[in-house]
Amino acid sequence: MSINSNKSNAANNSNGKRTAQPSEMGKYSTPELQAAFNSGREIGRTEGMLYYIKHASENMQKEAEKLSAKLQMQRAKV
Repeated sequence: MSINSNKSNAANNSNGKRTAQPSEMGKYSTPELQAAFNSGREIGRTEGMLYYIKHASENMQKEAEKLSAKLQMQRAKV
């Protein structure tokens, strides 16, 4: 679900209500602050993608080990 969705559960404070509308997020008063925000968002996205790929890779490795063991057992039966 995207952050811009009205049905999103994402919240910026403890009472569960957004503190800013999606159209207001990331609009800063100076170009320096906006650049810092954009840079941080890019870094966060990249870190998130790397974590996802690492996690998916680890899960695939575990699945490959299980399937390899299953194949060995099936071959032993034949």
